[in-house]
Amino acid sequence: MLLLVATAICKLCLAQEVSFVPPVFNYTTHNYRAGNQNWAVAQGRDRVIYVGNEHGLLSFDGVNWQLNPLPNHLSVKSLFIDHTSPEERIYVGSFEEFGYFQKNGKNELCYHSLKPLIREFTLYNDEVWTIHKLGSKLFFQTFSSYFVYDESDNTLKTEKPFPAPLYFFKAGEELYAQFIDDHFYRYDGKQFQLLLTRERLNNDHVVSVLLFNNILLLTTERSGIFSLDPATGELIRLATEVDRELQSETVNRVTRLSDSVMVIGTLKHGLYALRTDGTLLWQLNRNNGLYNNTILGLFTDDDSNLWAALDNGISHIRTHSPLSFFEPKNIHIGMVEDILIRQEELYLATNQGIYTYDNQRQGMSQLPDFNIQSWFIREFDNQIITGNNSGTAFVVNNRKKELPETGTGGTDIRAMRVHNREILLESTYTSLQVYLRNSSGQWSYSHKVEDFFDLINQVELDHAGNIWAGHMYKGVYRLRLDEALRKVVQQEFFTRLDSTAEATRPIRTMKLMGRMVFTDGAAFYTYDDIAQQIVPFGILNRELPQLTDTRSIVSINDTAFWFLRPEEYTLVKFSGGEYRIADRIPFAILNNPPNAGRGNIFVKEHRLSYFCLNGGIGRYDHSYRPRSNPPRLELYRIESYNRNSDTIRLLPVNGRNVIGFSENNLAFTFRYPDFSYKRFTVECFLESYDNRWRTTSTDLTITYPNLPANTYQLHARVLNDMGEVLSTLNVDFEIRNPWYKSTFALLVYFVMVGLLIAFLIREYIRMVIRRKNKLFAQQEKERLAQLDRQEKLIAEMKSEKLRNELIYKSKELASATLMVINHQELLNQLKKEILEHVRSGKFSRAGGISLIKMIDSNLPDEDEWAIFQENFDLIHESFFRKLTERYPELTPGDLRLCALLRLNYTSKEIAKMLNLTLRGVEAARYRLRKKLNLEEEENLVSFMINFT
Repeated sequence: MLLLVATAICKLCLAQEVSFVPPVFNYTTHNYRAGNQNWAVAQGRDRVIYVGNEHGLLSFDGVNWQLNPLPNHLSVKSLFIDHTSPEERIYVGSFEEFGYFQKNGKNELCYHSLKPLIREFTLYNDEVWTIHKLGSKLFFQTFSSYFVYDESDNTLKTEKPFPAPLYFFKAGEELYAQFIDDHFYRYDGKQFQLLLTRERLNNDHVVSVLLFNNILLLTTERSGIFSLDPATGELIRLATEVDRELQSETVNRVTRLSDSVMVIGTLKHGLYALRTDGTLLWQLNRNNGLYNNTILGLFTDDDSNLWAALDNGISHIRTHSPLSFFEPKNIHIGMVEDILIRQEELYLATNQGIYTYDNQRQGMSQLPDFNIQSWFIREFDNQIITGNNSGTAFVVNNRKKELPETGTGGTDIRAMRVHNREILLESTYTSLQVYLRNSSGQWSYSHKVEDFFDLINQVELDHAGNIWAGHMYKGVYRLRLDEALRKVVQQEFFTRLDSTAEATRPIRTMKLMGRMVFTDGAAFYTYDDIAQQIVPFGILNRELPQLTDTRSIVSINDTAFWFLRPEEYTLVKFSGGEYRIADRIPFAILNNPPNAGRGNIFVKEHRLSYFCLNGGIGRYDHSYRPRSNPPRLELYRIESYNRNSDTIRLLPVNGRNVIGFSENNLAFTFRYPDFSYKRFTVECFLESYDNRWRTTSTDLTITYPNLPANTYQLHARVLNDMGEVLSTLNVDFEIRNPWYKSTFALLVYFVMVGLLIAFLIREYIRMVIRRKNKLFAQQEKERLAQLDRQEKLIAEMKSEKLRNELIYKSKELASATLMVINHQELLNQLKKEILEHVRSGKFSRAGGISLIKMIDSNLPDEDEWAIFQENFDLIHESFFRKLTERYPELTPGDLRLCALLRLNYTSKEIAKMLNLTLRGVEAARYRLRKKLNLEEEENLVSFMINFT
């Protein structure tokens, strides 16, 4: 838990010496995730703080804690950082173990043990309690021996003196030692020589040796502080304001804070800060902010701030800071609403009454009769006046002087000059009240302003004589009083500052460099007395747009101002015609901040400002100047995630990294070792990737997943809360192309593409050739087919011609044959007729025989019908043979009819050729159909033509 309690090491300007203490940031195991006990603190060249913890070595950069364990996993009891070596070494001492940590190229702390260098000696229950360097030699001291390590030749020498050493001390260029229950010694380069006997130190042990202006201050466990002049050997006991406390406590650690300040750490009562003259600056313990009263280690860092290693936790005391705080422990004073510091008196107006600091009791006490909510306490011409819930009263000799005629609830009061008359104008819950000087020159209540009643909490007077009265919740009045200061002669009420603003927003009324300033939380406005209207305040809106929620402005001087905001005190300075934010005090960093919107400030002599807190007050020293060695932004760690192996690898932080594509998920962690209360942010911009600056996470880490292959430059910068760049850093790295995009792969791709193109060209040529061949073959095939068709057509035509010729010849043959047959039958018939006539005697026998011989000589020897059948079968593929085989009952007459039908003769032609009547032909056809078993619908001619 972060605890901020208070600051300032200079003496308070008040004579009563109100004890302001520096702010303390406490870190517990919840913060650093290690053991409770812490033994030593040191700081590296990079400003990182290292702490010896019971679990190992802690490192802290102001944001991140990291634990680096030892091989034995035990505590680090002593710590020394050697800044002189080229590679910084962090020497540590532990139980039966000592060595050093050193960073590698990845910023990892790697441990190197020196224990193996020990010869002829065995560590037994020994712990290394102090480490010091003298020249090139490191001294590691235990309670039984000490070891001298020479960096130049990496050798270790063991010494076992008697009595045994208790503590070693380094002061200037000298090494001193306190031996157990023995005297005080100085190292002469070879051995320890007696410097002071134990009796001269009140038989006590020296626990600290500090060098101030060539004088050694020796602090003992219980006998206080001694001053030793090394040149003369003169030893003087130094009287301090805390001698009684030092004698009753056990001093454990002491450190030098500045040229004239030392801090003493005890085992039971925390810290004491003393000047070298013995005066007490402050005391810190559990009552006023220290987390634990047992101090095991002290260290002053490069900023002159103090670190305390505690028995439970770690405390960072901001001794070099403009802030300081006071919180009384003897009484709870409540929420402080207003502060008044006059001469040697301190007054606080709180929600529980009026308190003042009691010099004798060294604490706050409540004024009698002032145990009520009080809103302000002011001084005018040595008169103190306070406003509270019941009204207004004067404080006279720390007693209450009632003003019964005043109204209830005094909220604000201002000194003004109206109509050339000096007045005090007070706002209350109900009215405005006027105070005037009486005959003795004292301020006294005069009257209420007539005919004006409202809830006013702020009043101001502008240069034109207008009184501005701000309503507690809404709007603002512009008022003008009459000459008698009793009546309002002009009144204008502004419910909003412009037409777009919400009428219910509170309007805050304040004054800046003589000009009226108004704000509604969205913008600043001022009053234009020429145009007699409220207009935007251009310069403030342009230069301080983030401060438009300001409630009030308190002037420090002509060029410095506090802007009181709901949750922050903001310091603004005016220079060169411009306003700029000089500092911020957020309520969040305060241990007991005021409630939101309840902050108030009192300025003393333009040098000190006092803040109202809850239960105390804070102080801001304007003479504070920050140290000139600000921290630098550093790259602390680069992590790459390999998605193939699911592992995280650390990369070197120095130089240019070339990273494989499989590890293109990167995380960059930065360090900016700033331990002050000021806020800062770290932003990054990755060239060729980002289009805007990106803010890191709270642990100052930024991640870039799945980066494309490219050469990159990461820009990083630190911004304070005013937007100013404090430090910058550039990181160069490269993401390699994946293997399939490498030069070799591209060459392979080129060759493969070339081969593929060649293959495709060859295949294309082959395809074109095949296509042309196929086309040629097709064309040849079509040509041949065409020829074949033509030949077939010719053949068919020839065949058809032959067929027609055959049919024609067949018809002629049939006709001729039939004619021959008919002629033969006619001759046979004629021969028969002649024979009949010869027998009947009609013809003579000789004449008949002569005719018969003539007829026989004209009859053929062969059967004409058989010849016809044979020839017809040859022409018509065995027509008669097949027909007789299939239909054996056919007669020669039927066959002749079939032949004539196949030759497609008509019935009329058949009748003529067969010497039959047409009716006889039809009868023959009918008989033939019956023998052929033809259906009625079947055509007889078609059957004969198609018969095969």
